[in-house]
Amino acid sequence: MEEKGTSIEEIMKELETAHEEDYLFEGGRVLGSMCTTPKEGSVDAHKMFIESNLGNPGLYPGTKKLEVEIVSILSELMHGKNLHGQMMAGGTEGNITAAWIARNVTGKDEVVFCENVHFSMNKACELLRMKPVMVGLNEKYEMDVEDARSKISEDTAIVVASAGSTELGVIDPIEELSELCQDNTSLHVDASFGGFTIPFLKELGYPTKPFDFEVDGVSSMILDGHKMGMATIPSGVFLLRREEDIRTIAVESPYLTSVYQTSLLGTRCSAGVASLYYSIKSLGREGYRNLVKDCMANTNYLVSEVKRIGLDVPIEPIMNICGILVKNPAGIREEMDKRNWKVSLSGHPPCLRVVIMPHVRKQVIDSFVHDLEEVCKEKGEL
Repeated sequence: MEEKGTSIEEIMKELETAHEEDYLFEGGRVLGSMCTTPKEGSVDAHKMFIESNLGNPGLYPGTKKLEVEIVSILSELMHGKNLHGQMMAGGTEGNITAAWIARNVTGKDEVVFCENVHFSMNKACELLRMKPVMVGLNEKYEMDVEDARSKISEDTAIVVASAGSTELGVIDPIEELSELCQDNTSLHVDASFGGFTIPFLKELGYPTKPFDFEVDGVSSMILDGHKMGMATIPSGVFLLRREEDIRTIAVESPYLTSVYQTSLLGTRCSAGVASLYYSIKSLGREGYRNLVKDCMANTNYLVSEVKRIGLDVPIEPIMNICGILVKNPAGIREEMDKRNWKVSLSGHPPCLRVVIMPHVRKQVIDSFVHDLEEVCKEKGEL
């Protein structure tokens, strides 16, 4: 650290240079991220509450009221009644919290999840000293129910299912898994991506299946407002069926305005609360429905264009995530990266992975497919 501060002009120049090196959603070439440009106005809401820290909620009663209202709105959307909820960083914190609660509630130490679960579950097992039990996938890349049946035991604390998996956006058979979790076994749903997507897919007439608290066995769920919720980062929402379960992870916090804390993080960046509140209230069901409609139209357009040039997809997209089958996914991604396209990879099956978020327009898809076809021809994929 320098003895004297640097001039504001020089600092801002350094910041602008760094910012120019980042890839921004508005350019449309970021095709591997589940995040997007926040809704206009939600950034202003974020800035307004930049000092808020719900780790010390007595100092921020207004922010707390917004959090309570968000939990109420999303509880209804997720078919829940009298749910406990709180906002947190996102899917990773929510998944770790769910495993933490399940371990303390059940007194067991095994976590059952499938091969394509979000990597945060491996973090959870490591941090909580719980045992991971891996379940295979069926032909639709969902958790295989029969394999799960053979893996769930008297030592299982929690089964973790996905509603909008990170790799291909599939929905695990949550109703069937619920039937296997009746005997003191928690069922957590990672709906980080699907939580703000599946309800509106259903309203639009797309085929979906039960995934939320209308399924009796679901114990907890995490939704990310900074994905299809159109809010700023971080704005995850954790929902819990039984409020008493949260007390199993409570720790005393006598020097704060709350007697106990029940979150993994102490200091909680809570500007995302205001941002998500703004997005939910300004968009409403109609706004989210239109967003999902547009994203699905563009996703289906991508699939048709991919097939037109002679490539294929592993499954028809369930939501706005599309896999593209090539012989050498890592090599093709590297070549596309040279052309300034930021796509990602799926491991189950090995393929390119494209997420069609609201910032991805039809003309962007046309440019992407044009470059993909050229690269695939150069590399002998076509």
